[in-house]
Amino acid sequence: MKTRMIFGKCKKEFTHYCTERFRVLSIQIYFILAMISISTIVQAQNKMDLADVRKDMMNYIEKELQGTDKPYGYYRQYPADGEKYGLYGTLDISLIRTIMGEDFHSSLTNKQRKEWIDFINSFALEDGTYSSDWHNPTHRNGMVISALGPLGGKQIYPNTLYNEFNTVDKLIPYLDNEVDWAQLWGGSLQIWGGIIPYSLSKQSTKKWRNATFNYLNENLDPNTGWWRIGVKHTDNFQPVGGGAHMWPIYQLHNKPFPYPEKVIDGILALQLEDRTWYGGKDNLRDGAYLDLDNLYGYAYMKTLAPGYKEKEIKESVTKYGDYFLENFYPNFYASKPNGHKLLALVSIVGLLQELDPDRFYDSEGVDWTDIFSDPSLYMVKETECLSK
Repeated sequence: MKTRMIFGKCKKEFTHYCTERFRVLSIQIYFILAMISISTIVQAQNKMDLADVRKDMMNYIEKELQGTDKPYGYYRQYPADGEKYGLYGTLDISLIRTIMGEDFHSSLTNKQRKEWIDFINSFALEDGTYSSDWHNPTHRNGMVISALGPLGGKQIYPNTLYNEFNTVDKLIPYLDNEVDWAQLWGGSLQIWGGIIPYSLSKQSTKKWRNATFNYLNENLDPNTGWWRIGVKHTDNFQPVGGGAHMWPIYQLHNKPFPYPEKVIDGILALQLEDRTWYGGKDNLRDGAYLDLDNLYGYAYMKTLAPGYKEKEIKESVTKYGDYFLENFYPNFYASKPNGHKLLALVSIVGLLQELDPDRFYDSEGVDWTDIFSDPSLYMVKETECLSK
């Protein structure tokens, strides 16, 4: 009897060991195949077909982040999260797929879209904010709008965040005191996720919008094109990291940003010897977003100052494109990126397509976008809840 018990225990442990080894082996095989696939994307001509990038992205999402036996739209933020499906996991994937050119109204069934929308709104609080252990309520608000719009969804509670700045009298003190102008990369999220959505809301007035643009214009440094005049940034990352969160308000309202040439000069000067703007060794972490911010600066400012420093911008983009193809992309998936890093990647690729379309092309004819300039990610009127 005792012998049978020992044998049964050994058999159980052996079965568990084999199962775990098979799981690890399957993951290793997946990443080997992914690396082989990635190597085919960077062709002999040193070009990139974005159709292959999209395929690799979707394979990774389905393998590492997508929930199994769950309603549609359940995604992990990290591959190691197991059965933890959080707000940012699902928001990031909605934005990623939109940026890569997917139209959810044709690619998904009504049931799938409803399940995804319902999962996003399951994080909604009665004050109109969303619960998460990531970022702050204002950033979450911007992300929720960006995710729900393409899905055809709506928020389920009126947003009380706007109450802090929804009149001209409250606006100026809010911008003076609630935005960290010295650490603007993070501080400007109050504008990206709060001021910008409210400016597109049915609730905002022309008087309020004019006051917002007047404040932003008056607080620009005419010598650099950076915010905020008279404030010293904590480091060189802050002006562009902050600017990228604020330039969309000009772009979305078709208002002229006053100093595009100064911004172009600044971005050119900030590019590092390793061809990035943050530092290549860290670019698989937060640095990818700073590179994204600078590329967006080029793309937007070129539309306002056509022809200005055209040769220099082309050379700068080419250098970054070399780095991206040689260093960044070949190592990207091996780092087990989370959803937010995937979002940075697709936006970088979208901007590289815009800035260097011959080199970064989509053989399926899809025009990629990015998180800052795509109007479908700012569908505030369509997604907002004005009364419960």
